[in-house]
Amino acid sequence: MSAEAFVLALTAIVRPTSTAAVVAMLSTRRPQQLLAAYVLAGLVFSLAVGTLVVVLLQGFSPVSAAPAGRPLINTVFGVVALCWAGAVWIGWLPRARDETVSRSPTWIRRYLQDLSPSRAAMAGVLTHLPGLIYLAALNAIVGDARGPLNGILQVSIYNAIWFSMPIAVLVLSVYHPTVARQCLATVAAWGRRHRRVIVVVSLSALGTYLLVVGIQAWSPPA
Repeated sequence: MSAEAFVLALTAIVRPTSTAAVVAMLSTRRPQQLLAAYVLAGLVFSLAVGTLVVVLLQGFSPVSAAPAGRPLINTVFGVVALCWAGAVWIGWLPRARDETVSRSPTWIRRYLQDLSPSRAAMAGVLTHLPGLIYLAALNAIVGDARGPLNGILQVSIYNAIWFSMPIAVLVLSVYHPTVARQCLATVAAWGRRHRRVIVVVSLSALGTYLLVVGIQAWSPPA
């Protein structure tokens, strides 16, 4: 698997929206059923999107050559991530979000009320819509894959890592539901307390990495 995609997958394991969804499902009387629907629907959707992107781009790009647009995509993603980190650090994004939360619950909290298997499945899709990290990972996979089949395999590995948190919670909830609930609640509480620092550090590291990779690809070989 592409080393770049692997690192990006690790950074996406724990996210606020997916953690909130899993915590909400653990607090119900039938968490296993809801978590199974959440994981299955999210995986099917994410794999379908990733497979479509990789197959299409692999079809238009020779296997022996990296796509010409990869350096540009990495550079753009890097700049976006650094600008996003800067906005969070300055206080623009958290301030607007805090004002909204003070007046009404967030969309994920509203959606997770009165959960059913169908709503849990939709939450699996909504909390795993393709974002900056996933698109950057797909870009890395397309450049590294040796043909469409290898690309699909890499997409599958990426998604297995991405969904490892809800999958682990699902398995743990079968045998030790109380432990699963307590552990995830502790992680979620810690994440809320340090959310700003986590976002700034992770986006800064991601943006710097993508920007350096993009600029190096533009530079002529020595």
